[in-house]
Amino acid sequence: MKNVDKVVENRIEKHLDLVEHNKTYYTEAEVLNTSVVLPATIDGEEKDTDFRYARENMYHIIERGRDAMDELLEIAKAEESPRAFEVFGQLLKNMTDTQEKLMELHRKKQIIENDGERQEVTKAQNVTNALFVGSTADLLKLVKRETKQNA
Repeated sequence: MKNVDKVVENRIEKHLDLVEHNKTYYTEAEVLNTSVVLPATIDGEEKDTDFRYARENMYHIIERGRDAMDELLEIAKAEESPRAFEVFGQLLKNMTDTQEKLMELHRKKQIIENDGERQEVTKAQNVTNALFVGSTADLLKLVKRETKQNA
């Protein structure tokens, strides 16, 4: 059956003057079990270049969006159509999202520059249920000791 398909395909190609594309044949390859995954390393210059490129693209998108918003607002006012104002609102939301992404880009760059070290922010902790295991005499001794140390 495959030979018939090939003959039909050849006849169609001949009558339609089709050029046969280079066919790529794949052979089975042996898959090696590798347990070590090496992280991709990016030097500082590539990081800066990528950041500048992404930042320029974001600025370009924001500028184009601002121009589109001005035009769309004029159209919406002229038509007084609810749909035109709805589209304007969607564009406004997209612009806000793009600006948030720009700020997120700056935050990510700062994290990368700090080599991924997380800066711990001290937060006030609320203790809702404090539990002391011991006798009342032990608790009294603990309280007296703490008051002497703080005094």
